[in-house]
Amino acid sequence: KRIEFFGVFSKCTGRRGCGPRSELESMMLRRSYLNTRKRLSSMFRIQKRRFAKPAERDTKERKDIRLYLESADRAEWANLLPLGIFHGINTNPLLLQQAGISHTAPTYPELRELVRAAVDDYEVNEIFVQAWGTTKEELVRTGLHARMFDRHVVVALPFTFEGTQAAAELIERGASVCMANSYAQKQALLASALQADYFSPCISSINESGEDAIEQCMQMQKALSGVNSEIRIMAASLKSADEVVELAKAGIKTFSVSPQVAYELAYQPLTTKEADECERITQGLMVESKQ
Repeated sequence: KRIEFFGVFSKCTGRRGCGPRSELESMMLRRSYLNTRKRLSSMFRIQKRRFAKPAERDTKERKDIRLYLESADRAEWANLLPLGIFHGINTNPLLLQQAGISHTAPTYPELRELVRAAVDDYEVNEIFVQAWGTTKEELVRTGLHARMFDRHVVVALPFTFEGTQAAAELIERGASVCMANSYAQKQALLASALQADYFSPCISSINESGEDAIEQCMQMQKALSGVNSEIRIMAASLKSADEVVELAKAGIKTFSVSPQVAYELAYQPLTTKEADECERITQGLMVESKQ
């Protein structure tokens, strides 16, 4: 009998196994085997997995929680962004003023440098920059300028008549938009009709007005769910970690938190106490093993 093995014929005795091969036949068989293995390897080789950079992710498809660090202070960025819990950074004119970032026309170098640092050094998915101006034309112009700093920029706009007009044009031009300074449930529906990406109620200001901010946000979320809207409510200007938890219970999934609230979220005294005790015991074991 003759069998074909990787393209080489070999004599078989008819009993178990095959008869002895010549040296040339063995060499040809080995060469054929190596060539075939190489071909099979190339056919089934697993390609090196390519992890998408934050810039390449379609952030609109994610349904989980998003936290944004509400700060323009790079020292706070350096402390908190390495926690790995933040989807991005949220800034506003007050935060920029506190950080000493000026709006120097026509190129706005300090603001541009801040955006580049967020994207290049910390690889944030998004950074919010508020457009400035009092007319639709001014808001569109400054919004486009902010967007030109980097495509990770989300343009925040005041929910005024002019701000809404500007948002419509910016969205038409492909910009990501957040309607800021929001207070009422009806504004949530308008933001959805506008097809904005985010709608941002100011929690502390709503509470200061005498309204229950958590209840208001719950009703906003219900209204948006009622029309199957995918816009995200981004709760901003939070005073405590407890407010984050209560808003999450109300169905809110996106939060802009100050460094103070971020530290409060990350710090739990009992956890720290137990971790310190475990470390103390571990250090004792290490000393005993040396003895």
